[in-house]
Amino acid sequence: MKIIAIGGEPAVGKTTLINDFFLKIDWWEEFKFKKVYGHYNKKINTIIVGKYGTNTIFAGTDKLSMSVHPDFKQFVNLNKKFNILFEGDRLFSKSILEFCDEKNILHTIILESNFTEKRHFERKDNQSQKFLKGRKTKIQNIKKLNLKKNIKIFENNNLTQKNTIYDYIFELLTKK
Repeated sequence: MKIIAIGGEPAVGKTTLINDFFLKIDWWEEFKFKKVYGHYNKKINTIIVGKYGTNTIFAGTDKLSMSVHPDFKQFVNLNKKFNILFEGDRLFSKSILEFCDEKNILHTIILESNFTEKRHFERKDNQSQKFLKGRKTKIQNIKKLNLKKNIKIFENNNLTQKNTIYDYIFELLTKK
């Protein structure tokens, strides 16, 4: 079992990247464990945590309860066979990352982009500068964590880079 955690500042393309999994890999089934919602794919034996398929800008783990942490930790403790993939602020936290790292199953990815300001404008979000600054600080602090496996940082500015990230994740999920 592996856990792949994807984080980054708002508008770096985390949710868009995960939405590609639903387009590139068929046969997703809905999954639920207490407050943990997601989608399961038998072919790659993976659960993507979060609510996707909605026509809203903020999908994924943003749609989960603010109190999902205890249920997520319980699911990780009980899970012995599924890979878990998640992105977004709700679960991409110091406590969740350190919890998963203790089990030596965590692969952490941080996305960065030069186009966040443009993406904020295009999606017409109203996230305050204070909120955005707080998320930037959070990601900078996570980069400093002493995780067993190094944090992998990817630029996500164009299709070539996005495909490189996708290929890296897919290889992690399918490699024995």
